[in-house]
Amino acid sequence: MSLSQNIRKYRLEKDLTQEQLASLLGVSAQAVSKWETSETYPDGALLVPLANALGVSLDVLFDHRMHSMEDISERIQRLIKDTPREKRFHRVRDLCWQMEKGLFIFSEQKDFVEKYSPDEICNQKQSSYILNDYGFTHISNGPAPFFSVFPEYGEGISDVIGDGEDIRKLFEALSSPETMRVLLFIHKQKSDYIFEAEVLARACEMEASLAKDILNRLMKWKLVSFERIDIDGEQRVLYHTCPSHKMIALLLFAHELNYRGSYCLQAENRNKPFLK
Repeated sequence: MSLSQNIRKYRLEKDLTQEQLASLLGVSAQAVSKWETSETYPDGALLVPLANALGVSLDVLFDHRMHSMEDISERIQRLIKDTPREKRFHRVRDLCWQMEKGLFIFSEQKDFVEKYSPDEICNQKQSSYILNDYGFTHISNGPAPFFSVFPEYGEGISDVIGDGEDIRKLFEALSSPETMRVLLFIHKQKSDYIFEAEVLARACEMEASLAKDILNRLMKWKLVSFERIDIDGEQRVLYHTCPSHKMIALLLFAHELNYRGSYCLQAENRNKPFLK
């Protein structure tokens, strides 16, 4: 689109009249009208204020869409850095959602509208996924939103999963209600919380011997550690919690397996199996 067309387009998107835009820039409404008909062009000194008034960059205003990866990377980093610390993860989540939309367009969905809204990510409640021969994504937009992307390189996925036996053992352990209660107990504590097996047994309502067995199993996953100390000539075993974000991610993704709702964005263009 031409400069004149873009001025009109973004003025209307900002819900500004020609008079209002002119007032913001200190020019006449007639000048804005001439810009939008290509009769005249804005003075060079007005270009930055014009772009700011319309809420776009100069590149967008001039329809200059060529950006290097280095330029995009720098812009993203600067955007996150300039975001208040408590809102940075929300901002990154928003950026991830825009990537999902980009993959959706790549999947040639003709009815998709490519337009950004600041409240868009807050209003998304349904899950989304993109699936093709180069990888897949999955997004949860519920009360615990997450973004995951799985690009495929060679036989990487198959190599990691192997025969699935180690993973089966993990799921087998998690299938125990007692193990799950201990797992939740650990992740409700701060890192390096110190406790004895008897304390855990009372909190999780189980025999102390069973609590010790479960703790020994969780040590293999590095969710707990222990030390032996001598107190008044009596040897005691103290356990330390090591809550893991990876376990929380696993539980959240497992919860998503039960998702039965509709999808706000969904594209399936995969022809090959997931595993070699």
